[in-house]
Amino acid sequence: VRPVLTAHPTEAVRRSILDHQDRIGEELARLRAPLSARERDRVRQRIATQVEVLWHTDEVRSVRPRVLDEVGNALFYLERTFFDAIPDVHEQLAEAVEVHYPGIGVPLDPPIRLGSWVGSDQDGNPNANAAMLTETLRLQRRTLLTRYRERVRELARDLSQSTRLTQVSDDLTASIARDEHELEAYGDSLSPGTQDEPYRRKLSFIWYRLGATIDAQSGAYTSVDELAADLDLLDQSLRHHGGVAVADGDLLRLRRQVRVFGFIGARLDVRQHRAVVRAATTEVVNRLGAASDRRRSATLNPPPISLDAGRWSPATGNLLATLSAMAAAQQAAPGSAQTFVLSMTESGDDVLQTLFLAGLAGLHDLSADPPRSSVDIAPLFETSDALERAPTIVESLLRDPIYARQLDGRRGIQEVMLGYSDSNKEVGYLSAAWALDRAHAAIAAVVAKHGRRLRIFHGRGGTVGRGGGPTHEAILAQPTSAADPRIKITEQGEVIHRKYARPETARHNLELVLGATLEHVLMPTEVREPHPAWREAMDAMAEESRRQYRALVYEDHGFQAYFEQATPIEEIAQLNTGSRPVSRGGTLAVEDLRAIPWVFAWMQNRHLLPAWYGAGSAFSDFAKRPGGLECLRDMYQHWLFFRSLVDNLQMVLAKADMRIARQYATLVGDERERDRLFSIIEAEFTRAHDAVLQITGQASVLERQPQLLASLGLRDPYIDPMSYFQVRLLRELRRLPAGDPRRAAHLQAVLRTINGIAAGLQNTG
Repeated sequence: VRPVLTAHPTEAVRRSILDHQDRIGEELARLRAPLSARERDRVRQRIATQVEVLWHTDEVRSVRPRVLDEVGNALFYLERTFFDAIPDVHEQLAEAVEVHYPGIGVPLDPPIRLGSWVGSDQDGNPNANAAMLTETLRLQRRTLLTRYRERVRELARDLSQSTRLTQVSDDLTASIARDEHELEAYGDSLSPGTQDEPYRRKLSFIWYRLGATIDAQSGAYTSVDELAADLDLLDQSLRHHGGVAVADGDLLRLRRQVRVFGFIGARLDVRQHRAVVRAATTEVVNRLGAASDRRRSATLNPPPISLDAGRWSPATGNLLATLSAMAAAQQAAPGSAQTFVLSMTESGDDVLQTLFLAGLAGLHDLSADPPRSSVDIAPLFETSDALERAPTIVESLLRDPIYARQLDGRRGIQEVMLGYSDSNKEVGYLSAAWALDRAHAAIAAVVAKHGRRLRIFHGRGGTVGRGGGPTHEAILAQPTSAADPRIKITEQGEVIHRKYARPETARHNLELVLGATLEHVLMPTEVREPHPAWREAMDAMAEESRRQYRALVYEDHGFQAYFEQATPIEEIAQLNTGSRPVSRGGTLAVEDLRAIPWVFAWMQNRHLLPAWYGAGSAFSDFAKRPGGLECLRDMYQHWLFFRSLVDNLQMVLAKADMRIARQYATLVGDERERDRLFSIIEAEFTRAHDAVLQITGQASVLERQPQLLASLGLRDPYIDPMSYFQVRLLRELRRLPAGDPRRAAHLQAVLRTINGIAAGLQNTG
């Protein structure tokens, strides 16, 4: 299981604001513990200090964050929570297995690893390049080695066992002797007392070698395997000489951390658009003077070619330099940059072109026997058309003899990424959800038919409108045929902060992900297999939902103007949330906008339209069929996929507010168009709301989730006034002429309301 952090601009709130809020939360938690009067006063003083600093900290970023800033943010989570939380979950799993299945040990290799796109996602971001990939890997490596040194120093302080009272293994004694020979000067500087304290002495040498590794000096570890071997020596000696409890303590935690993170930290995926790969392939083939049909032989036997970025067009030069940087990283630390995600994949040839370019950079040797490869090429299927054709595309790849050698070099594992955001923006929530489920099931069947293994990568956003929702339920709702436990899931923006800002919440969320994965694999097939009639029902409802959604969003002549005027999309484009631009084409047209600002805008005006529009018509039309409502209720009761889909709808219907949405609609200049479009939207919302209640048998949405309903209710008194302020400020801002000096102050006020509403709803895009 691999959570993958992304740098998508989905967090409107500044890191500084979140840090101050976290510190206030920590101090408030201390007040719940027994404290003396003096201690309680000191805690309150610290809270007052933090509140004062927070009050005078600007909520709005004055400049757009750089990629390096986003990398620093990811390192914050790596150090603060993941470094301890992942080993903690591993430990809990081992303890649970020991209790319920005595004698069945849990392997030391971790069931959870961390992935990241931060610093390596180059799709549409000119600020992310080969140099940034290398720098990100360097910063992660330095961070990890520094943390290892800290933990080793703590262990050296604690493990004071003396050879006058206990024995140690011959292997450990020999290892210390080698260290003393290789690091003679440092060994002489150690306290003479450590001569009788072998564990402390060995840990001191480990500490020194880690420092040498950071600074690339003599005595450094050449790989993480050498560090792991040293720690294993300590473990084995302790276990054979009366130190089992010590071995199972902080030393075991460190050994797990080393196996989780290595000298890597988060495993970086590089993402690039297919158009860049296609253009680069054409340029390289033309430079080689070879016909395109010779590309296949060149994939097996890559010709010598300059990878100097300066000798190519900027885009091709960066791509070749990036692949070369991946090869260097993989050679230095296998797994550090092993995945190339090809966005907007349309054909198997897109993947084969990537494989050709990867060979030029030395990422594989497919002519060897057996073939060798250090790169996974993951096609990313994002549009509804691509999802429909995805199984056929994967089939063509698995039949290709050259690509078969690539998979042989990757232990038979094919990674495939499913994009939730663009498909949702294109056809709406219900239709996209069904298309993704069908694609996942069909791809899994194709991969299994060819005797290969699938690693599925769920590219889910933070909101339901981009495939979000509770991760635990989403994993359980995966198709029956997709039983392979290898999964990756994106974690983005404010979702990262909400789930992983604090150690206890990080552990809880990682437990849910791992637990759901295990439960999904172990669940009997007959429990998960949907009835054929349910599939037919979903086919019909998905088509109706798609038709309704596209009729409004893409075919209604007045919708674009309504969207631009009834939402703060123009102002969101000026909010410095991330290093990527909000639009692929530089305009605010629905077709050009990225999915994140598209959803963000509808969250702000409380419509939440992308997360539910079309579902109401689909449900209500099907319910009118003979036995239709009974079928939908049966699906909700017995099919995890449909239950998850409907429950996600419940959540967004509770967050949406047509009363406030109507106020935003008043910002539309054409009164007739405003009334026409809002009445269409409001009627569809009512259909969705009523249909969900009919299907679930509730009197009100979230009736069976009172805690979530109460949480949403607590936010409303704070969010609603900000929404009304935002409407007023937007109206005043848009009335001011372009050169009016008052526009700057009005814009800043609008941006602050955007931050406030996003924080209250706990969602942007």
